[in-house]
Amino acid sequence: MPGITHDTSRSSAHNALTVTENSYPCSYNRGSPSPTRSLFKTIMTVTVGPTEEPFRVHRERFCAASPFFAAALNPSYNFRESAANTLALPFARPVDFEYLVQWVYTGTLDHEELECTHPAYFRLIRLWLLADELQVEGCKNAIVDMMGQVADKSNSVPTPDDTRTVFGEEGVREGAGLRAMVVDLFAWKKTDHLVEGHEDSWDETFLRLLVGKLKRMDLNAKGRAPWRNDNDRCRLYHEHSSHVTCAGVKKEQ
Repeated sequence: MPGITHDTSRSSAHNALTVTENSYPCSYNRGSPSPTRSLFKTIMTVTVGPTEEPFRVHRERFCAASPFFAAALNPSYNFRESAANTLALPFARPVDFEYLVQWVYTGTLDHEELECTHPAYFRLIRLWLLADELQVEGCKNAIVDMMGQVADKSNSVPTPDDTRTVFGEEGVREGAGLRAMVVDLFAWKKTDHLVEGHEDSWDETFLRLLVGKLKRMDLNAKGRAPWRNDNDRCRLYHEHSSHVTCAGVKKEQ
């Protein structure tokens, strides 16, 4: 896993970062009501990108939000990051990490560059990829929610380049909610003429999934796009632990 210096192989480092509910190193315990001030005790430095741009953030807050941070800074794993109170993320873009910091501290993605007149889906997609790498579930779910809102507000869909970023070899992993969201945006917004006539090429995997989706849909049936329904949005696009309930979702009896 990039940024962890205990082991140079991605697979073994990734295994070392598999954490359980009881292995969090921070004073904050996700399962118990803890005073908010417990999340703001220790300042650490995160260096981002090849230029190592520094971000000074609260260690406890990021451990609570990210199992990646929690494991990397766990003294029992003997990573040097824990003793040095620093973490390097050379694979990340500083601008993407800045958006992530905003979400960790505020729980929002309100930003003019994410809510511009001409939707920049690529920014949300890149942020989702970073949040997935750092295992920040809540941020990923907020991103797919925002993509649906932006698509409705601007009556738009992602670009061909965006589909290649999402469905390409180094894109969003298979089975992720963001992939389902992108396919559904095109299927429900009836974009067949756009897809057929666009001068740029679309990702082949995306097209295959879109065709399969359209074949399964009853185009004559009246229904509501799934991202506009709290329960459907949570079920189809969100990723979270089984004990977490999305806002607005009704629990099954």
